[in-house]
Amino acid sequence: MIYDPNNELTEEQLTQLSEDEFFEYLDTKADYLKGFSRPLPGHLLKKYAYIDAANRGDKVTDEQHENLQKLAKEYKDEAVKRIVDKINKDGFQ
Repeated sequence: MIYDPNNELTEEQLTQLSEDEFFEYLDTKADYLKGFSRPLPGHLLKKYAYIDAANRGDKVTDEQHENLQKLAKEYKDEAVKRIVDKINKDGFQ
C-alpha cells in the first residue's frame, strides 16, 4: 500500500490493512514526509543528546561528543548546500 498525500487513508481503512501493507504504508508516508524535514542545527543536536543522557542518568562520552560534532558538521554542510541550491535556482529575492 503506497501513501498518497492527496488521498490519505481513514482510521477504518488503516485497521483493515494487513500488517505488511500497514508497515509499507507507514514507510512510504515517512519517505514522503522526509522531504519536508531539515536536520537539527548542531547546537540543538548536542543539547538534546546531553539532555537525553542526563535524563537516563548517563554522561556523553568523548567518543559520542566527537560523533555529535561530525553529525553537526554534516547537517550544517547539508543546510548550506540547500541554501546555495535554492539561490542558484531562484536567484536572490
